[in-house]
Amino acid sequence: MSTEFCGTYILILHSHIPYVLHHDHLNEEWLYEATAETYIPLLNIMHRLIREGISPQITINISPVLAEQLISSYFVKGFQDYCDRKIRLSREDQKTFAAHNNSKMLKLATLWDKFYSKTLRLFLDRYQGNIIQAFRQLQDDGHIEIITCGATHGYLPALGEDTSINAQIKMAKASYERLFGRAPKGFWLPECGYRPAGQWVYPLTHRRNQPARYRPGIEQFLGENGILYSIIDQEQLRKSPSPQVNKIPWNTYCLPDHGMHTPMTLFVRDTNLSEQIWNFEIGYPGDGNYLEFHKKQWGSGNRYWRITDKKLDLAYKDIYVPETARELIIQHAGHYKWIIKKTLKSQFLKTAQAGLKVAAFDAELFGHWWFEGPAWLYQLLKWIHHDPEMRITTCSAYQAEHPSSAFIELPESSWGRGADSSTWINPAIEWVWERIYQAEKDMRDLANRFPGRKPPLLRRILRQCVRELLILQSSDWEFMITTNSTKDHGERRVVEHHEDFKRLVQLALSWEQNRKLDPQDLAFLKECEAREEIFADPDPDWYR
Repeated sequence: MSTEFCGTYILILHSHIPYVLHHDHLNEEWLYEATAETYIPLLNIMHRLIREGISPQITINISPVLAEQLISSYFVKGFQDYCDRKIRLSREDQKTFAAHNNSKMLKLATLWDKFYSKTLRLFLDRYQGNIIQAFRQLQDDGHIEIITCGATHGYLPALGEDTSINAQIKMAKASYERLFGRAPKGFWLPECGYRPAGQWVYPLTHRRNQPARYRPGIEQFLGENGILYSIIDQEQLRKSPSPQVNKIPWNTYCLPDHGMHTPMTLFVRDTNLSEQIWNFEIGYPGDGNYLEFHKKQWGSGNRYWRITDKKLDLAYKDIYVPETARELIIQHAGHYKWIIKKTLKSQFLKTAQAGLKVAAFDAELFGHWWFEGPAWLYQLLKWIHHDPEMRITTCSAYQAEHPSSAFIELPESSWGRGADSSTWINPAIEWVWERIYQAEKDMRDLANRFPGRKPPLLRRILRQCVRELLILQSSDWEFMITTNSTKDHGERRVVEHHEDFKRLVQLALSWEQNRKLDPQDLAFLKECEAREEIFADPDPDWYR
C-alpha cells in the first residue's frame, strides 16, 4: 500500500469578540462564555497533544481587541465570578433534579458542575489567569503560529481615510508586539474584506456624485507594516479578473507588490472543507446527537438537550447523551481527515505534486457553538499526525517552503454573503458610516492641529479619541444591525462611541484655549479611560 506524501493541510482559527467589557453585563458574558467554552478548551487540547508527542501546528488569529480584553484585570475578576456563578447554579440544578428523581438531568448537571470547576481551576492554576501568555508560550515553543487582525476588526474596504486603515494595522502590530514579543507575519483581514487600488468614492447614497479619488490597495498598507501574508475565501478567488491564473484553492497566490515591498501572499480558504464544519445543515455540528446550543435551562442557562432533529421545535428536544456524542466525535474526525486526504491525493494524482488545503473558521465555533468541537479537533490532529501521507503546518512554515509566484488581482470582496461588501455597506447602515466618516475627518484634523510631542493631558485626550474611533469602526456593529442580531446593542454602541468621541474632540479644543480641563471634563476623560481600557499606546500622529 502506497504511503507517498500527498500534501499539506493548514487550519486557521479566527478568534474575535468585540469590545464588551464595561458595556452591559449580558454582553460581557459573550467573552466569558467564549473563554470557558472555546479558548481554555483549545489550550487544553493543545497541551494534551503536546504531552502525547504531537505538535498542533495550527494558525490562530487573536484579534487585538480580544487579546487586550483577555489581559484586563477586570476580565480576570469577571471571569472568576462567572465560573463561580455557573458552579453555584449547576449545583442548584442538581438539587432540583434530585428532588424530582430525574437521574438523567442530575447526571448532566453534575457534569456542568465539574466542567466549570475544572475550567476555573485550570484558568487560575495552569494558566495563571493569563490566557494570552498561555497562547504566547505555545507559539514561543513552536507549536502554533499566532497572527493578528485589524485592531478592532474594522471593515477596511469601507474606511474613508487611508490613515484609518493604517491606524487599524499599526495599532494591531503594536499590540501584538507588546503581548507576544515579536512582530506578526500574518494578518487576518476583518471579514476577509479586501479592496484593490483604484478610484474610490464614499459608498453613501448622497455622496456618490462627489469626485472620486485614488486610494492604495489594502495590501499596500499591510506590506508597509511588514505583513507577509493574509487569507481570502475561495469565492473571492473566483471573482478574480486575472484570466491567466488557474484559480483553484490548491495554491497560494500573490497580490501585486506595487514596487514597494515583498508581494503579499494569499492563502485560500477551501469552501468544501469549511462547509463540512461551518454549514449547520450538512456539517457535523448539526448531528442530532450533539449538544443543542439554543435550548437552555431556566435560571442556570445550562444546556441539557441534544439537537435531536434540526427542524424540531425546542420544546421536543431529547436529553443529551455524552457517551453517544463522544463516539461520534471520533467518527466525524476520522471522516473529515479522510475528506482532506482524498482531495489532496486526487490533486497529487493529477499533478504529481504535493498539494495544499486550507480551512479557516471562527474559533468560537469550536466549543461555544459546537460544544464537542475542541474534542473533535483533538481527534482530527491526532489522525493527521499519524498519517504519513499528509501533514499539518502553519501558514508561515508553508510560505517559507513554498513561496508563491502566481500573481492575481482581486475585486473588492469579503467572505460575507455574495462575497461582496453588502453586509457591512448597505442603506440600512449608512447612518453608521456617516458617523464614522465624520469622526475620521475630525481625528485627522486633530492630529494635524496638534502634531508631534504633546503635553501629558492633551496626549491623554487625543489617545482616548483614537480608542473611541477605533471601537466605533468595529465591523461587529454593522453586522449586528444588518443581520438583526442583537441589533439594539450594535446601534447603541455606535451612538455611544460617536457621542463620546465628539465630546473628547471638544475637550481637546478646550484644552487648547485654557491649557487645562474643568473638573467635570476631567472626570469625563477619566471615565472614558476606565471604560475603554484597551491599547496602551495609540498614536494620534498615525492620523496625520
